[in-house]
Amino acid sequence: MKSLYLTLFTAALLFGCGGGGGDDGNTNTDTPQQAVPNPDQNVDVPATGGTGDSTAKFEDLVIPDNFDLSTTYDMPISIDLDTTEPMSLSVYGDFTVADDGSITPIAGSKIISGQIANGDFNGVIAATGALKNVLIEAWYQDPNKAPFQTVVSVDAEGISISN
Repeated sequence: MKSLYLTLFTAALLFGCGGGGGDDGNTNTDTPQQAVPNPDQNVDVPATGGTGDSTAKFEDLVIPDNFDLSTTYDMPISIDLDTTEPMSLSVYGDFTVADDGSITPIAGSKIISGQIANGDFNGVIAATGALKNVLIEAWYQDPNKAPFQTVVSVDAEGISISN
């Protein structure tokens, strides 16, 4: 009995979705196809920035030896705070600044975290070209002490903080 229902359902589905109606001859829905070049063929591409009708070929492309396709770079961070107390460090790539000037990090944007011993920290983070500023927070173990917080512009040469 189940196979009869399955057969009827399948037949109804096929008949209901098939066909597509007739052509009354008044409309033409054909759209012209654009020619797509074969990637194995040499295609001349007009050169930009020049004068005249010169063309450039892919084979003529010159790439400098020092060209790098990397999307990240290593950026050193050096922190030297005037304290001997142990601290917890967090570096964030995204944060919000309230109207009163208080800074709140976006938790999902944490880049690195670690410990600061005797006020010193040296580390390296992977930075991208999209990263413009970072929030650096250093928390004392004593919750009654205000944390060290600063926003620093990203510099490929590195970030150095001291107080």
